[in-house]
Amino acid sequence: MHEDVRWFIGIILVFGIVWFSAGGLNNASSKNPFIQPLNEAGGGQTYGGNITRLGNNNPNGGLYYGNNTSAPQRTLTAKEEIAQSLADAGLKAEQIKGELEALELASRTSPLAGKIRIIGVNRGSSNEYITLQTASNNTSKILITGLRLKSQASNLAIDIPKASPLPFQNSINQEDPVFMAPGETAYIITGRSPLGISFRPNKCTGYFNQYQSFNPGIPSRCPAPQSEPLPPIARQFNDQCLDYLATLPSCRVIVSPPSYLAQECKQYAVTEFNYTNCVTAHKNDKDFYDPTWRIYIGRGNTLWKSRRELIHLLDANNKIIDVITY
Repeated sequence: MHEDVRWFIGIILVFGIVWFSAGGLNNASSKNPFIQPLNEAGGGQTYGGNITRLGNNNPNGGLYYGNNTSAPQRTLTAKEEIAQSLADAGLKAEQIKGELEALELASRTSPLAGKIRIIGVNRGSSNEYITLQTASNNTSKILITGLRLKSQASNLAIDIPKASPLPFQNSINQEDPVFMAPGETAYIITGRSPLGISFRPNKCTGYFNQYQSFNPGIPSRCPAPQSEPLPPIARQFNDQCLDYLATLPSCRVIVSPPSYLAQECKQYAVTEFNYTNCVTAHKNDKDFYDPTWRIYIGRGNTLWKSRRELIHLLDANNKIIDVITY
């Protein structure tokens, strides 16, 4: 073989060995022989002109191209991209779940929530009642007639009935929807009313305590007999009569005055001091009405479990106002 040919073949073999040692086809330069990618139509990177430089301006020690001075971003692997997408999807799902739960809770919550609440349950076969109270910062009265108390344990529910704002004994009393003013209290009593009706106590209802028993009790705050103005006939009363009248207790109907009193004094004591006359004299007083209501369900048996009970207060649309558990 000609010597020049042998020399040429030798050179090719040397380059082949070097190329193979450098990685052959797996070498990055074999896949991308250009120093920089060629321009794409309408954009991309350019050569010449603003070729960037190595130096202190590059914190990562790499090349900058053109006028871009930001550090090059590492390309995520396919596995990392999938992991990131799953993480983003999980976060989004949690956000959606939280929003749905908030919407679901809002759909179940009554506009009256926070304006009236259950503050207690008194348990017992003969004196069972639930205590409701309106918020003192309410700006208007709350209609409670038609609200519902429901047991989560038994699924038993009762609607709060009407009541008489000004009750009278031995009379037909009109019962009206109950509106509670800010800061008022209502006792929703399981049993039957001693008066036969639900009612609102007042300055004179203490007279009812003489012959009936109430649970919870009603206050005895009737005006004292000696504080009431005496009628013109009192000019005929002697000292014995006046001394007797000065000893009379509040909220008591006089049935049998002492026999030593004059007939006019006896008649006055028996007929003057009672619930009806008290209402007539004081119904326009600013403090006449108590800030409480006694509302009776009229049941002979208990409604609520003595323990492990959960009671909801619901509005007319069955949305939750408040809940108590014990």
